[in-house]
Amino acid sequence: MRQSQMSFDEELEKRVAHLESLPGYQLKEDFDALQRCSFVFNVNANKLAGHVAKFLNSQRFSRDVPESYVNELVRLLHNYLTSVTSLIDSQRVTMRHRWPTESAGKTQSCATCNRAFPRERSVSEFEDKAYAQQFAETFETGEAVFMTKLRNYATHYSIPLPNLGTTFRWEQGMPVVEQRNTLQLDRDKLLRWDSWTSPAKTFLQSQPEHFDLVPVIERYVNAANAFAAWFWNEIHARSGEIVSELNTKATELHLWQHGEVGPPDWVTNGDPGPPADWNGRLGSSGRCQARYEHGSRGFRVWEVNLDGSVDLIVDDGWPPLPR
Repeated sequence: MRQSQMSFDEELEKRVAHLESLPGYQLKEDFDALQRCSFVFNVNANKLAGHVAKFLNSQRFSRDVPESYVNELVRLLHNYLTSVTSLIDSQRVTMRHRWPTESAGKTQSCATCNRAFPRERSVSEFEDKAYAQQFAETFETGEAVFMTKLRNYATHYSIPLPNLGTTFRWEQGMPVVEQRNTLQLDRDKLLRWDSWTSPAKTFLQSQPEHFDLVPVIERYVNAANAFAAWFWNEIHARSGEIVSELNTKATELHLWQHGEVGPPDWVTNGDPGPPADWNGRLGSSGRCQARYEHGSRGFRVWEVNLDGSVDLIVDDGWPPLPR
């Protein structure tokens, strides 16, 4: 009995190790990390939007808003932009695990000190083409680059950043005076900073002397959200085979494990005891049948030689589980 149990434990350990070595398992771990980054990303976006709305959707005059509101706005904007960077980093890790990069060219050494230069690394076709194009359309526009650099401006150059404004509009026939609150940026003041990149500076120069920050934030948030959703869907669409392999083998292992040591249905259902017509042997037979109907994803390829001998030339490491 002890020997049988040990054999089962060893088999289970070996199979779990196989599952964890599969590309689909690595992808699952990467998607888990992406989900955590997406959670932080979305929470920061919602907090930023909520904080902006506190002033824009209120009847408070700009002069009555404390300076702490603007400082908090800068903090939330900084957190959001940082979470976008973290999400992009996580995407790149996912891509390079899914399609590992390869060193390009031969290793070169410095003629003076004989140290090896870092080798250039090629990237996958997906990262080089589809991802790069989508990334450029989302994050390399003048406005998007301006938003990225705005975090550095607010952190290292000038706080408070936006000017709060309140204007009123009334036209004949309007029942009430319309109040409009805005968060505006001073173009010329921003341009005093000498660390804007060319796309961001060009964007700034195209703006009026005082322009609204909120529409810029909203467009950036919407574009970043769309980019994150696009990436998630693309990786899923391009990974069907490895996901299927992982799911099929994991299900097979679960069915085998359940057939060997799984409790009877009346236990998992929470019943105090077995039903009157319960038959343990029939229950075990049903679990075995479910496993056999599922089948196995493992495969081997054999080659028959001219002398009649047979060689195993391909083995994915997932032989049939014990019956």
